[in-house]
Amino acid sequence: MNKKIAIIGSGFGMYGLLPAFATTEGCKVISICAEKSERLLSSCKRFGVEKIYSDWKKMLQKEKPDALCIAVVPKHQYKIAKYALENGISVFAEKPLTTSLDTSLKLCQLVKNNNLANMIDFIFPEIPEWIEAKTAIKEKVIGRVLNVNVEWKMMSYDLKNAAKSWKTDINEGGGALSFFFSHVLYYVENFIGRIKSLECVLSNSKKSLNHGDTIINMTILFENGCTGNAYMNISFVGPQKHLIEFHGENGTMVLQNNSQSPVDNFKLTIYTRSGAQDLLADKFPVLPYNDLDTRVKAIKPIAGRFINWCNAGIASKPDFQGGARVQELIELARASNAKFHG
Repeated sequence: MNKKIAIIGSGFGMYGLLPAFATTEGCKVISICAEKSERLLSSCKRFGVEKIYSDWKKMLQKEKPDALCIAVVPKHQYKIAKYALENGISVFAEKPLTTSLDTSLKLCQLVKNNNLANMIDFIFPEIPEWIEAKTAIKEKVIGRVLNVNVEWKMMSYDLKNAAKSWKTDINEGGGALSFFFSHVLYYVENFIGRIKSLECVLSNSKKSLNHGDTIINMTILFENGCTGNAYMNISFVGPQKHLIEFHGENGTMVLQNNSQSPVDNFKLTIYTRSGAQDLLADKFPVLPYNDLDTRVKAIKPIAGRFINWCNAGIASKPDFQGGARVQELIELARASNAKFHG
């Protein structure tokens, strides 16, 4: 029997989560809580969603879904997820999980107490080239990784368009560290292992109307002895770039994307003494519609595992525990920055 799914979110909930779950086997999206618009009505018609609500609590009480997908301002995600979990509803959340380690750990305890499926939308490890990169690290294709270097430069939508939204407000769960760099904190541990310590310096651009951080410089020490350097600039004027270099005992592996798509067009190259070699990866399965957000391709594998957890009880990752771990690292980074600035 298909699990009944409800969604909350007028933005990414509509153009990201809705198409991802509506095209995933084992579930049926029955309702969405979002602000009505022509785009929303069109999306609901396309994916067969008949019920639209303006009150999320009323939707949950009336529809009694098996699972809830949330894409709201991070500041509000905790209370919604808490209510759902307390009422026996599994939760698929966006990152960051909450705006504090304390509330993130409370959600982890709730899912454990109620034995409910819980996942969070860290999409980068789902990209085919990233899967190949992790396999290469595990198989020590370049030997033991000694250092990892991350460089991610772009101009975010809010800064480019002078938008004053939660995405540039630290108190709401925005700022580059919480909103974008949470991905980095998750994926470097996914690649290398647990972080032992970090030092971080944050700065912001005048383009950030709510004064949220826009530039991050971080040095990392992993428990296995690997070191790391990570730089992010979401106010960058120039070509977009997302680069990860793995420096190993016997070579270097480079994962790089210079395109506008956050998930497409990554190139994976191994450099050794014998030369350079591009590693080819499988492609994402083709989506049923060619006008969907490209991130839907990376959400779908996570959505599939989440539904499998709901149906078969098979736990998977990224889960709330991973989200809480990222929140812990975010708070360590902010504390380090505060110490640096005195």
